[in-house]
Amino acid sequence: MIQEDARFVRSRAALIAAVVELLDEGRDAAQLSITDIVGRAGVSRPTFYKHFDDTAALIREAALRRLQSAFDRIPSVGDDPSWPTFVRGTLRALLRELDADAPFYRSALESSFGLLTGDVIAYLATRLLESSPLGPVIRRRPGPDTPQDRAEFLAAGAMWHVTRWLFADADVTIEADTTSTADSSTAARASTDELVERLSSLLLASSGATVAELDALRAEHVRS
Repeated sequence: MIQEDARFVRSRAALIAAVVELLDEGRDAAQLSITDIVGRAGVSRPTFYKHFDDTAALIREAALRRLQSAFDRIPSVGDDPSWPTFVRGTLRALLRELDADAPFYRSALESSFGLLTGDVIAYLATRLLESSPLGPVIRRRPGPDTPQDRAEFLAAGAMWHVTRWLFADADVTIEADTTSTADSSTAARASTDELVERLSSLLLASSGATVAELDALRAEHVRS
């Protein structure tokens, strides 16, 4: 059983690595076949179906894992950082990673826009609640909605802005169902630093928090 589990883990990792390599090489996700992927991964077609229903499901997992790895590589900003220090350091590092791998993420979003977007929003919401200075504010706000609702709302807004940024000036479109959402090419692409400032401001304003409130919460945490 242990040997079978090890083979299962290795073959899954090989499939994920293969699709990342193919998309990084500029292959069109819509034209990518299972034959292409298993050939690159060195596994059989039946093995592919043990792990994934189709290529879109594989691309979704590869994109989410790559995003998680990008977050894991973000340099630490120290214990209990201020909001400006945290958000600027985190967003700048993350956006630079996304920019470097923009063709991959554009292909992944094109292949399964709605499902992958939902995955990313859920992941970002968890990060906001558990790993950001906004977490305590999101939890303490009164109202009929839940902290998870608020975090997902903030994450969805951030995702929308980042997606538009990734597709700006690119000769591609993304679609949700049959409705094109790619009007971002009509405007010049913002610089990484410009988007950092925009997202920082929007997250703070949309959460209802203030820098002073976040500083007070940070000081309270340090004293406790």
